[in-house]
Amino acid sequence: MDTRTTTTRAAGIIVLLIFIHSIVLAFTNPLGEAPDEPAHMEYVRFVVVNQRLPIQCTAPCVSEVDGEGHQPPLAYLLAALVSAPFIEQTAWVPQAINPQFLWRGGSDPQALVHGSREYWPWRGTILAWRLMRLVSVLLVSATAWLVYRLALRISTPATALVAVLLLALTPQTAIIGSTMSNDALLGFLSAAILVLVVDTRRIRDLLGVGALLGLALLTKQSAILLLPALVVAAFRMQRWSHRVLAMVLGSAVTVLVAGWWYLRNQMLYGDVFGLQLFSQTFAGTRIDWQQSDSWSNAVVQLLRSAWGLYGWMTIPLPGIWYGIGTTVVLAGIIGFGLRLARLPRLGMWWIWSALLIGATMGWLVVFASTVGVVAWQSRLLMVALPLLVIVLAAGFTSGFGLIPSARQAVVIAAVAWGCQLSLWYGVVLPRVPMAMPDPATTAQPLALARDAVFAAPGSAGGIALLDLDAPAVIAPGDTVDLTLRWQVYDRPMHDWQVFLVVRDVYKREYARFLQPLLPGVPTSTWTPDDRLLTRHRIVIPADLGENFYMIQIGLVDTNSPLRAQKRNNALELTGDSIFLPFNVGNPTLP
Repeated sequence: MDTRTTTTRAAGIIVLLIFIHSIVLAFTNPLGEAPDEPAHMEYVRFVVVNQRLPIQCTAPCVSEVDGEGHQPPLAYLLAALVSAPFIEQTAWVPQAINPQFLWRGGSDPQALVHGSREYWPWRGTILAWRLMRLVSVLLVSATAWLVYRLALRISTPATALVAVLLLALTPQTAIIGSTMSNDALLGFLSAAILVLVVDTRRIRDLLGVGALLGLALLTKQSAILLLPALVVAAFRMQRWSHRVLAMVLGSAVTVLVAGWWYLRNQMLYGDVFGLQLFSQTFAGTRIDWQQSDSWSNAVVQLLRSAWGLYGWMTIPLPGIWYGIGTTVVLAGIIGFGLRLARLPRLGMWWIWSALLIGATMGWLVVFASTVGVVAWQSRLLMVALPLLVIVLAAGFTSGFGLIPSARQAVVIAAVAWGCQLSLWYGVVLPRVPMAMPDPATTAQPLALARDAVFAAPGSAGGIALLDLDAPAVIAPGDTVDLTLRWQVYDRPMHDWQVFLVVRDVYKREYARFLQPLLPGVPTSTWTPDDRLLTRHRIVIPADLGENFYMIQIGLVDTNSPLRAQKRNNALELTGDSIFLPFNVGNPTLP
């Protein structure tokens, strides 16, 4: 078997590992626990439900898709194709933001509160969201394969193998591949454009480049950095007349494919890119570029994000992992420098690679000037990713002469794969727990059924007290443990707490208790279809005399203060509490 065939098989195995890694993350990462993913999903849902593209605006007007409505539509239309049959047409209640989230001034790296509807088996919009992620899985896997094919065309089989190996080594590859966003599609189209440019021989090839460029421009505005690909492809032809004609025709195809979107922006917003409204709404803290710390922090953040900053860039891995990643990147850069020192004359592709990587870095700096330090994410380099990993790979193979065999490359990728999954299950997932229990564990009714739905006055929906458990016999001095089973019909606007009051038959009060329903998870973050058990402990006063007593149970918002009204399932108001009776001694009614 020749070397190229062996290398290609090894590359295929590594791409398969990337695919499996992405699948694992796509199915196990709680929905929305990746930067901007909820807004990307909402874009898809808006398109499916409304059968049109969203329009953005500034306050007091509310954009139809907050945060991502400025994005070109292709990635969302593609995701809609696979998810539309499952997206519910009814109103969608998004996950609530974790009140203790780091970006909101808290200490918790978890961004969202995850409810019962997110457990398997997935249904409706939750299932659709998971399917959207599968599109990214396929796109990132295909991108890895195209990077290998591109490297074969512009370099050596060894460099091609190391390039795809580098993609497997960086956790960011699987993170992008497991998230609903437009990054995966942009990386795929970038790689496809570059492969087609290398293969350009005739004018019709350049028409394909123009079409792919149009699709890239319909994916993300940063694809504008790929426009010189038309020139590079045209200059692969021999005659000047063919070059000029090819560039004209290729440009025309690009305009035909993508021009309508930018014309729409100009007509709606007076801004061809539609970014001015985004900049006004999401302007972050300005970066002082004259401070050296600003640049060093940017480099550190980019490297850390490439080598595994999970969640919303809030869940780091152990420092040794970033040390390994930084060493790999620096070695690739130094190796490429050594290659230049030995072979100072660069071919066209290496010049093009340097220009595209430099332009992408420059675009990222401009973007950071608008939104602040949150821009330092390696996923925003996707437009240059194919050439970036090939340059680093060439540093190892041509600079240092490190040429792994096919077997060695597969072993390295498999070890890295195992390490990344170990970190995923051991470090990352424990930091993003579900807030609500699995519905299967709360399906069994409790002993004492109740027909009680609590809601604020005038509010629909509410949360239903389905049933409860209490001791059969309650005596003075007892510690009483109560279990209440709730079903959420609609997200409460109030942060309810449960009050428990011990009263006698004359409603005289003997003890009062105020407790949270679910500690750390306010009711205003609960989601429709949540079903949960809450547990409460109270102490019955020891000096109760012989009489009829009751434990009064209701909900109150201590910030208002406001008590929730109680109604039955027939929507009839029935007070604001339920009562659990017990006797002391053998009392008789007066």
